[in-house]
Amino acid sequence: MAGKKKISRKELLKKPDEFITFTTRSLNWVKENSSIVIWVGSGIILLLILYFGYSTYRNRQEKLGHEKYFSSLEITDSDQKLKKLEEIIKDYPRTKAAYASRVTSGHLYYQKKDFSKAVIAYQSALHKGKFPTAFKNLILGNLAYAYEQKGDFPQAAKTFSEITQGQDDLLKEDSLLNLARVYQKMGKKAEAKTTYQNFLKLFPKSVYANMVKDRLAGL
Repeated sequence: MAGKKKISRKELLKKPDEFITFTTRSLNWVKENSSIVIWVGSGIILLLILYFGYSTYRNRQEKLGHEKYFSSLEITDSDQKLKKLEEIIKDYPRTKAAYASRVTSGHLYYQKKDFSKAVIAYQSALHKGKFPTAFKNLILGNLAYAYEQKGDFPQAAKTFSEITQGQDDLLKEDSLLNLARVYQKMGKKAEAKTTYQNFLKLFPKSVYANMVKDRLAGL
């Protein structure tokens, strides 16, 4: 078997260095396509400016919205407070202050017994905002109560049911009781009975257990 041909040091020195060759080619390409490089570089710089500019703008919007929201809470007149909250929602729509303003508006409309507007406010809060599950359940509970007070029992039942079917146990106990009560108002005794039985299965040591047993006996 023939041995490999040994390359002399002199021959190695004559060969072009791969890194130098690649670098030279790259520099030549940049030189020949300087207009493309300038446009791409300018585009990247523009994107960075827009990104940091938008971040600064968002931070400023959050700060201003936050200040105006807490300022609105000091207003004692409910109509004036609602007006201020609407301004926050309009002027700072994607801020946490706007999300909080929608929820607070729902509470105020509920207190004023304007349940239709309370429903709209709570729905808007859930649609626009991104809330942790526990806080979302609180808003859903308020929405369900507003539906019930409005007389829309099917929607109230649907909303209470959504809370009971979630993985988070917060408000599940109360929501099962509320769901069964709404079923009774709708004349759906079988559904109410099943809901009460489910309640006792999930919360056998609840302080409401005896009350639920009494209600079951009356169905």
